[in-house]
Amino acid sequence: MSNLTDGPVLRLDRITHSQISELDKKRTMVIATMSPLEVHGPHLPLGQDLFEAYAIAEKTALKVSETLEGWSFILLPPVPVAIDCVPHLGSVNFPVKLVRDVAYHLLEPFAKKGFARLAFSSFHGGPRHICSLESASMRLFDKYGIPTVSLFSVVLSRVMEGDVFFEGIENTPGREIDTMQLKQDHHGGFVETSLGLHLWPEYVKEGWDKLPPLVAVENVSKETNDSFLYGYDGDPTVLEKLRQVKETVASVYRSMKHFNEHTYFGYPAMASTEQGRDLFEHLTGIAHDSICEFIEKGMEMDVHSPLWKFHGFLLNGAVNKVANDWLKLYSE
Repeated sequence: MSNLTDGPVLRLDRITHSQISELDKKRTMVIATMSPLEVHGPHLPLGQDLFEAYAIAEKTALKVSETLEGWSFILLPPVPVAIDCVPHLGSVNFPVKLVRDVAYHLLEPFAKKGFARLAFSSFHGGPRHICSLESASMRLFDKYGIPTVSLFSVVLSRVMEGDVFFEGIENTPGREIDTMQLKQDHHGGFVETSLGLHLWPEYVKEGWDKLPPLVAVENVSKETNDSFLYGYDGDPTVLEKLRQVKETVASVYRSMKHFNEHTYFGYPAMASTEQGRDLFEHLTGIAHDSICEFIEKGMEMDVHSPLWKFHGFLLNGAVNKVANDWLKLYSE
């Protein structure tokens, strides 16, 4: 991470009151990073999600500042508050209400002062975490009228359309992973190991290239996708929508069962530094386009992930009590 004490992209914890007071609030975006401390296999650091979320936020802000002259960006220091973490020693989980409230209060001071755009950065696929950030975004907009977005949710929607994610590494020398394997690479696997090798190789432990594939279902079809993170193509009928909801719920359940036994999900041994570089550039390119669109359109833009349609269920207090207390899915 760079110092970011001068220029169009600034770290809030490293600048002064005078510096922030001089900014044009009508042309400034404030970004808060919220991702967990979480187990990512035996080979990646517990701060992997935090590092990824902040690296993408910083690189994307720098890119957008070059595209949109006159815009400034303030980056809050990363906050390790999240839910739906892999339930093994080293992961730090918080109640869903606390995650939602922390997110809201992180950006509320800037909403009160009238900063033009607010955003959350994350790199964590927990369903309740994603919906918590989106819920906080909607609450801030409803109360203060300041367009607020969960950047990961928007990027997730773009990345999970068809083969968009695969396009980032399709022509990278040495690539072996295919599109359907990518749809089974959810956590600590090919994607995150590659990003780690590119961005912080000193934290990636030896032996990563010997780790076997770990997936919940051996054969994945394009129809099912087998991932609650993936959307579905086309304009489905009512019956197809019901089938998709059923498959999404089943996918969430399979993932939770998988992580009760394992600490990663995917194909880490297929990773490489070069693929990590291309993936990072691809992700920040999508994030760049998303932020530019958000700055232009505000809340007229589609700011929700594919999971938002389940937010009433995922954020429900009774449902969370069952998940946390009775089924013991998120505790040792």
